[in-house]
Amino acid sequence: MIATCHHTVRVIDVDPPMDVCPSCIEEGGWWKHLRQCLVCGKTGCCDESPNRHASGHYRSEGHEIIRSAEPGEDWIWCFADEVNLRKTDDVWEEVDLFFEAGMWFATQKAEAAGTFEPAPDEVTAEGFPLGEWAAAYRDVHASGELDAEKTAALEGIAGWHW
Repeated sequence: MIATCHHTVRVIDVDPPMDVCPSCIEEGGWWKHLRQCLVCGKTGCCDESPNRHASGHYRSEGHEIIRSAEPGEDWIWCFADEVNLRKTDDVWEEVDLFFEAGMWFATQKAEAAGTFEPAPDEVTAEGFPLGEWAAAYRDVHASGELDAEKTAALEGIAGWHW
Protein backbone atom coordinates (compact mmCIF):
# COMPACT_ATOMS: atom_id res chain seq x y z
CA MET A 1 0.00 0.00 0.00
CA ILE A 2 1.42 3.38 -0.96
CA ALA A 3 2.20 5.39 2.14
CA THR A 4 -0.16 8.11 3.26
CA CYS A 5 2.64 9.52 5.42
CA HIS A 6 3.81 12.86 4.04
CA HIS A 7 6.78 13.18 6.41
CA THR A 8 8.98 11.15 4.06
CA VAL A 9 9.73 14.38 2.18
CA ARG A 10 12.02 15.25 5.12
CA VAL A 11 14.17 12.12 4.70
CA ILE A 12 17.74 12.91 3.70
CA ASP A 13 20.77 10.76 2.86
CA VAL A 14 22.51 10.23 6.18
CA ASP A 15 25.83 8.67 7.11
CA PRO A 16 25.66 5.10 8.43
CA PRO A 17 24.31 4.90 11.98
CA MET A 18 26.64 4.71 14.94
CA ASP A 19 26.98 1.36 16.69
CA VAL A 20 26.31 2.97 20.07
CA CYS A 21 23.76 5.34 21.56
CA PRO A 22 25.89 8.43 22.25
CA SER A 23 23.39 9.77 24.79
CA CYS A 24 23.49 6.50 26.75
CA ILE A 25 27.29 6.55 26.66
CA GLU A 26 27.29 10.13 27.96
CA GLU A 27 24.86 9.23 30.77
CA GLY A 28 26.47 5.89 31.61
CA GLY A 29 23.36 4.02 30.51
CA TRP A 30 22.71 1.05 28.25
CA TRP A 31 20.52 0.32 25.22
CA LYS A 32 18.74 -2.65 23.73
CA HIS A 33 18.39 -1.62 20.05
CA LEU A 34 19.51 1.37 18.04
CA ARG A 35 17.53 3.68 15.77
CA GLN A 36 18.66 6.46 13.44
CA CYS A 37 16.88 9.70 12.64
CA LEU A 38 16.50 10.07 8.88
CA VAL A 39 16.00 13.83 9.15
CA CYS A 40 19.37 14.61 10.79
CA GLY A 41 21.24 11.29 11.16
CA LYS A 42 21.36 11.13 14.97
CA THR A 43 21.56 7.62 16.46
CA GLY A 44 19.53 6.87 19.60
CA CYS A 45 18.23 3.93 21.58
CA CYS A 46 14.81 2.33 21.11
CA ASP A 47 11.77 2.49 23.38
CA GLU A 48 12.65 -0.90 24.87
CA SER A 49 15.79 0.76 26.26
CA PRO A 50 15.56 2.55 29.61
CA ASN A 51 16.18 6.05 28.26
CA ARG A 52 14.28 5.92 24.94
CA HIS A 53 16.56 8.45 23.27
CA ALA A 54 15.22 7.98 19.72
CA SER A 55 11.63 8.84 20.64
CA GLY A 56 12.92 11.57 22.96
CA HIS A 57 14.70 13.05 19.94
CA TYR A 58 11.38 13.08 18.06
CA ARG A 59 9.63 14.81 20.97
CA SER A 60 12.36 17.44 21.39
CA GLU A 61 13.32 18.05 17.74
CA GLY A 62 10.18 17.08 15.84
CA HIS A 63 12.09 14.74 13.52
CA GLU A 64 9.39 12.20 12.65
CA ILE A 65 11.20 9.53 10.62
CA ILE A 66 13.61 6.94 12.05
CA ARG A 67 15.00 3.67 10.79
CA SER A 68 16.24 0.63 12.57
CA ALA A 69 19.99 0.75 12.96
CA GLU A 70 20.05 -3.00 13.62
CA PRO A 71 21.83 -5.25 11.09
CA GLY A 72 19.42 -6.99 8.72
CA GLU A 73 16.43 -4.75 9.52
CA ASP A 74 15.11 -2.45 6.80
CA TRP A 75 12.06 -0.86 8.37
CA ILE A 76 11.40 2.81 8.89
CA TRP A 77 8.97 4.33 11.42
CA CYS A 78 7.05 7.60 11.32
CA PHE A 79 6.33 8.76 14.87
CA ALA A 80 3.73 11.30 13.73
CA ASP A 81 1.64 8.91 11.62
CA GLU A 82 2.53 5.76 13.59
CA VAL A 83 3.26 3.69 10.48
CA ASN A 84 6.09 1.44 9.36
CA LEU A 85 7.48 2.29 5.96
CA ARG A 86 9.77 0.83 3.31
CA LYS A 87 11.04 2.44 0.14
CA THR A 88 10.81 0.24 -2.94
CA ASP A 89 11.59 1.51 -6.44
CA ASP A 90 11.54 5.12 -5.16
CA VAL A 91 8.02 4.69 -3.73
CA TRP A 92 7.33 4.79 0.00
CA GLU A 93 4.98 2.02 1.11
CA GLU A 94 3.36 1.27 4.44
CA VAL A 95 4.50 -2.08 5.81
CA ASP A 96 2.71 -4.44 8.18
CA LEU A 97 5.69 -5.94 10.04
CA PHE A 98 3.42 -8.15 12.15
CA PHE A 99 2.03 -9.70 8.96
CA GLU A 100 5.51 -10.13 7.46
CA ALA A 101 6.91 -11.77 10.59
CA GLY A 102 3.90 -14.09 10.82
CA MET A 103 4.26 -15.07 7.17
CA TRP A 104 7.87 -16.01 7.78
CA PHE A 105 7.08 -18.12 10.86
CA ALA A 106 4.00 -19.70 9.24
CA THR A 107 5.97 -20.64 6.13
CA GLN A 108 8.73 -22.15 8.26
CA LYS A 109 6.18 -24.20 10.20
CA ALA A 110 4.39 -25.35 7.04
CA GLU A 111 7.67 -26.39 5.42
CA ALA A 112 8.79 -28.32 8.50
CA ALA A 113 5.43 -29.99 9.24
CA GLY A 114 4.01 -30.19 5.72
CA THR A 115 1.00 -28.12 6.73
CA PHE A 116 0.08 -25.08 8.79
CA GLU A 117 -2.10 -25.91 11.79
CA PRO A 118 -1.02 -23.81 14.78
CA ALA A 119 -2.69 -24.24 18.15
CA PRO A 120 -4.62 -21.09 19.17
CA ASP A 121 -2.07 -20.35 21.90
CA GLU A 122 1.02 -21.43 19.94
CA VAL A 123 4.07 -19.22 20.38
CA THR A 124 7.33 -19.78 18.49
CA ALA A 125 10.61 -20.37 20.31
CA GLU A 126 11.42 -16.74 19.48
CA GLY A 127 8.25 -15.56 21.23
CA PHE A 128 6.09 -14.81 18.17
CA PRO A 129 2.35 -15.49 18.87
CA LEU A 130 1.72 -17.66 15.80
CA GLY A 131 -1.72 -18.92 16.89
CA GLU A 132 -2.93 -15.38 17.66
CA TRP A 133 -1.47 -14.15 14.36
CA ALA A 134 -3.41 -16.75 12.36
CA ALA A 135 -6.62 -16.00 14.27
CA ALA A 136 -6.22 -12.25 13.79
CA TYR A 137 -5.87 -12.49 10.02
CA ARG A 138 -8.71 -14.99 9.78
CA ASP A 139 -10.89 -12.48 11.65
CA VAL A 140 -9.85 -9.61 9.36
CA HIS A 141 -10.62 -11.79 6.33
CA ALA A 142 -14.03 -12.73 7.76
CA SER A 143 -14.85 -9.04 8.19
CA GLY A 144 -14.10 -8.46 4.49
CA GLU A 145 -11.25 -6.05 5.26
CA LEU A 146 -8.24 -8.15 4.24
CA ASP A 147 -6.67 -6.92 1.01
CA ALA A 148 -6.20 -9.24 -1.96
CA GLU A 149 -2.40 -9.31 -1.69
CA LYS A 150 -2.43 -10.54 1.92
CA THR A 151 -5.27 -12.96 1.16
CA ALA A 152 -3.23 -14.51 -1.66
CA ALA A 153 -0.10 -14.71 0.48
CA LEU A 154 -1.96 -16.49 3.28
CA GLU A 155 -3.63 -18.88 0.88
CA GLY A 156 -0.16 -19.76 -0.42
CA ILE A 157 0.80 -21.28 2.94
CA ALA A 158 0.42 -25.09 2.81
CA GLY A 159 -2.58 -26.07 4.93
CA TRP A 160 -3.92 -22.53 5.42
CA HIS A 161 -7.68 -22.41 5.95
CA TRP A 162 -10.10 -19.62 6.69
